[in-house]
Amino acid sequence: MTRRAAALATAALAAALALPALPFGFVYDDVLLIRENPLVHTLGRAGEIWSSSYWPAGLLYRPLTIQLFAVEWAIGGGSPLAFHLFSAVLAAGAALAALRLYRQVLPGRTGTWWAEPALLGAVLFAVHPVHAEAVASIVGQGELVAGLLALVVVERYLAWRASDALSAGRRLLLALLTLAAILAKETGYVIPLLLGAADLTMGRRTDGQKGRRTDGQKGRRAAFVLQGCAVLAGLLARLAVLGSFAGETSATVWRGLGFFDRAVAMLAIVPDWLRLLFWPARLQAEYGPPALPVTAAPAGLHGLGILILMLGAAGLGLAWRRRPALGFALLWTGIALLPVSNLPAATGIVLAERTLFLPSAGAMLLVAALLRAQPAGRPALLVPLGVLALAALAAVRFQTRLPAWRSQESFFRALAEDAPRTYRAHFVASRYHYGQERFALAEQAARRALALYDRDSRVHEQLGQALRVQGRCPEAIPVLEQGVRLDPAGTTVRSRLIECALAAGDTSRARAAAAEAVELGQREFSATLARLTR
Repeated sequence: MTRRAAALATAALAAALALPALPFGFVYDDVLLIRENPLVHTLGRAGEIWSSSYWPAGLLYRPLTIQLFAVEWAIGGGSPLAFHLFSAVLAAGAALAALRLYRQVLPGRTGTWWAEPALLGAVLFAVHPVHAEAVASIVGQGELVAGLLALVVVERYLAWRASDALSAGRRLLLALLTLAAILAKETGYVIPLLLGAADLTMGRRTDGQKGRRTDGQKGRRAAFVLQGCAVLAGLLARLAVLGSFAGETSATVWRGLGFFDRAVAMLAIVPDWLRLLFWPARLQAEYGPPALPVTAAPAGLHGLGILILMLGAAGLGLAWRRRPALGFALLWTGIALLPVSNLPAATGIVLAERTLFLPSAGAMLLVAALLRAQPAGRPALLVPLGVLALAALAAVRFQTRLPAWRSQESFFRALAEDAPRTYRAHFVASRYHYGQERFALAEQAARRALALYDRDSRVHEQLGQALRVQGRCPEAIPVLEQGVRLDPAGTTVRSRLIECALAAGDTSRARAAAAEAVELGQREFSATLARLTR
C-alpha cells in the first residue's frame, strides 16, 4: 500500500465511524443552538450572526461555527442529515491532517506500511472513542473545525519551515487559518502556543546549517508576529461584539474560587483526563460533583493528579534533547488542555469529552512517538499487531457510544445511566422532562440532583417549578427560598418564589421577597412590590 493510499484509508476509517450518526436528530444543545435558533434558518442574517453571542445569552463568540450551521441548514433544508454528514467530513479531514502532522514529526518509513508509527498513531486518533461526542453532537463541529485547522496550521508550519519555504504569503495564510479556528471555538487561541512548542522541539532538526539560519529566523519571527495579530484580531472582535474579554458564565461549582483554588480543584480532574485520553472505556456526557470532587481541599485524587503531572514533567525533561517528538507530543497535550483547565478563567464545565478532541491528537502522537522509540530488537510484528487490535477495540467502543446521541429520549436515558452520581446529569434531565410536560419525572430527576448536590440554586428553582405546576406550592416554597439564599441575585428563582407564595395565599412572604430584591437593586421587582404593598 502506498503512503497516499494509507492516508486515504485513515480518513475513510474516521468517516465510516461517523456515518452511523447520519439518521440522528437534533440532541441536547443542538436544539437551542440550531433547531430553535432563527439566525441559523436563513443565509440572510449573516450580519447578525457575526455581531451576536454564540448562546442567546452569554459571553462566547463563535460566529464561524454558527455561520457553518446556517450554510448546512440551507443545504439540507433544515434536516439534521446535512449537519451529520458535514461532521463526518470534518472527522475524516482531521484524521488525514493528523497523519500528515505525525509524518512530519516522525519522518522516515518502515519496511511494512502498516507498521509505520505515524500511521498507527493516526489510526488510533481516527477511532478514538472520546471523539464520539464531538462527531455525534452537531454542536461538536466547533471542536472539529478548530481541531482540524490547528492540525493543518502546525503541519504546514513544520513542512514549510523545514524546506525554508515559509514565504510571506504562507505566513499570512497560517495566520488566517488560526483566526478562523479562533472564530470557530476558543480552542484556536492555543495554536500559536502549539507552533511555539513545535519550534522549540522539532525545529532543532532543521537549524543545523547556520549559514541559512538568519533568513529562516526572520521568517519564523514574522510568522509569530502574524499569529499574534490573529489572536489580537479575535480578541478585538470578541470585545466589539460582547463588550468583554471575559469567558463564558462559569459553572456553579467554580463560583467563589480564585485561581489558586481552581488549580488545586483541577488536580482531581487530571486522572480523568489521563483515563479518557488513553483508556476511554467509560464515557458520559456530563461530569461534575459529587462524582468528581470539585474542591480546593486536597484529597486522594488530588495527590494522584499531582503525581501524573510530575511524571509528565519528568518525561518532558528527559525527552527534551534526545526525543524531541516525545517532548512535542507532551507539550501539545498540555497546551491543548489549557483552555478547558479552568486556570486562565473559570468555564462553564468541569470536564467534557468533546473538548478532548485536540488534546487527543497530542496523546496519540505520544503513542506514535513511543512506538518509533522502540529498541531495534523488539519483535517486528507483535507491537504493530497489538496497536491495531487496540484500534479495533476503540472503534467498537466508538460505535457503541454513538446510539446515545440518536434522539433526545435516548440521550437523556443514557445520561442518567452513564452518570448516576453527577448532579448535572439529573438536573438537565429534569429540564427535559419538564419541557415534555412530564412533571412527575421532572420532579424525580430534580430531587435526585438536589440529593447529590445542594449548592446550585438552579436545581432548587427546577424542583420548585416542577412542584408548582403540580399545584404543590406549600412544598415548593422552602425549596425556592433555599435557592434564593444560594443566589440572591437570581431573578428567576425569586420570581418563582413570589408566584408560589401568592398561589399559597402567603402575601407577606411574597412582599418580603420582592422588597429584598428591590433593596439589591433588582428594579424589575419594583412594580411587584408596589402592587403587593397597596
